[in-house]
Amino acid sequence: MKHSSILSLFALSLLLSFASCDKIDEDKYVVFAGASGTWYDSEANISNVQRAFVEKYTGVRCVNCPNADVVLHAAAEKYGDQLVIAAVHVPNNFGKPLHGEQDLRTEKGSTWFNTFFSTSQNLPSALLNRAKADENSLDIIDPQVRFDDKIDAILATTPKIGIDISNAKDGDLYNAEVHVQFNQPINDPLTLTLLVVEDKLYTTQESMADGRINEIENYEQNHVLRDVLTDAWGIDIDADGNQGTKRMILLPFTLGQSWNPANCHLIAFVSNKATREIINVAQCDLQ
Repeated sequence: MKHSSILSLFALSLLLSFASCDKIDEDKYVVFAGASGTWYDSEANISNVQRAFVEKYTGVRCVNCPNADVVLHAAAEKYGDQLVIAAVHVPNNFGKPLHGEQDLRTEKGSTWFNTFFSTSQNLPSALLNRAKADENSLDIIDPQVRFDDKIDAILATTPKIGIDISNAKDGDLYNAEVHVQFNQPINDPLTLTLLVVEDKLYTTQESMADGRINEIENYEQNHVLRDVLTDAWGIDIDADGNQGTKRMILLPFTLGQSWNPANCHLIAFVSNKATREIINVAQCDLQ
């Protein structure tokens, strides 16, 4: 498989018109021409919308994970674009493919799992914006049960950071354009993480019914983490943190050969570099 990657292009000059992924008019984006991977001041009108990011940790051998899929599907229907979901297939036996089928585990997704959980973690488990339950521990959610109250609490807050993402394609090369805006002063170092998820991947999935483990053939796996295109923990956001600061970056990347672009979504989130807590997130389809 061809691995996706952010490409190192130091002298790339591009003149691109980017389609909005959050249904923002094209004229709200500045025309960008500069070195990729470099932060620049932005003149864009950046959406001031708070969104929530759910990481569902799952696997094809996780017999209770289909229950979580039902809950998350209902949440996605309810919250629409304000809820962004990634399904991370775990590195332990729960994520091991059945019958020699495609392996949905990823190296960087495994890094997340091994950092946030113990190897004996019950599945399915979820994080919401990587929020803390207390000073020392994460708020680990059982996604088999609706957790709308937690989502509502996040969405009710005034966004500290506004974020928009769009992309354009040039041959096999995609270019992600991300804009961030500081709606209040933030002195803590922040990172930007870019990833791709894919819907409509079909595998065998174990499930539990009547106390017995069954196999569901051609089970539809959605929101599957395909790769983290930046470092697993993101790249530093080059900004002074003053209220009103607006910055943008262009990040080129390629897709894995087996991925279907029509079913892929690009996700970018801003997080606190020290605590890993996610401040805001945005998603778009691939163009």
